[in-house]
Amino acid sequence: MKANIVAFAVVCIVAVSGCTVDRPVTASKRQAESAAMKDEAAVTSAEALLEQAIEEQRLKQLGVQPGTKKAEILLKWDRAIRNAPDLKARFAHGFPPPQSAAGQYLFADGLSRITPAQRAEFWSLYARVAAAHLPDNCYGESNPAAITSRLMTFANFTDDDADEYMGLSAAILHASVRHDPEHVPTSSEYQAATLALGRLMVTDIKDKADAGRFARIMVSPGSASVADKCWITRVSIRAIEKLPATEKEIALANSFHRAAMAAASKLPQPAAPAPTVAPAVAKQL
Repeated sequence: MKANIVAFAVVCIVAVSGCTVDRPVTASKRQAESAAMKDEAAVTSAEALLEQAIEEQRLKQLGVQPGTKKAEILLKWDRAIRNAPDLKARFAHGFPPPQSAAGQYLFADGLSRITPAQRAEFWSLYARVAAAHLPDNCYGESNPAAITSRLMTFANFTDDDADEYMGLSAAILHASVRHDPEHVPTSSEYQAATLALGRLMVTDIKDKADAGRFARIMVSPGSASVADKCWITRVSIRAIEKLPATEKEIALANSFHRAAMAAASKLPQPAAPAPTVAPAVAKQL
């Protein structure tokens, strides 16, 4: 009986000792897990804050005030574009900068591959922004691409313009990645559209001064002033917008196809493979 009591006491002591040993280990583990969860939550919160700060900096660089409706529109489209499966697969490491050769080619190529209706919509947006914001000296630029990059900025867009532009930009990127077919007008189609465009441009001549300016640019384009070139650019924009749908599509398709070809010619060319040594020559080595 005494032995049983002793044995029972020993069991109890061991059990109690076990409990006293286990408790601090369990508490320590829980504390470590709790600390790890807090650290993970802190990191997640910091990452979210950093992502938000980066988004705000990008918006400010684009001339958009964070927290505005325009900012909300841009962020909505930016996330949709970045998360699109085909675009995400093609640009896993990010889109090329807009001003880089690859970025310019991507946009020009997409413009040549979107649907005629989308091309017309893009041009209408361009013409509308130009009418409201293009200065009389075209920023001192005569190159169409340089003028466009200065003109088509979010600072010049209304909220609706920004939404429309981002939607079209998404379509342009998808069309380029999918390699949708281009509409390349024939020579006869282009000549007919050019003739129709010329007739519309002439309707912008209001007086003798306009006629003289027009003639001077046509006869000697190289000697035209920046202001003269800008004037004819504005006349061209308005005339294209007034063209009937068929002629407008031909003019735009031809223009964007040429722009895509020009942009492609500026892309870095892959290194040529090393020449192989002909067998007859190899024997002499």
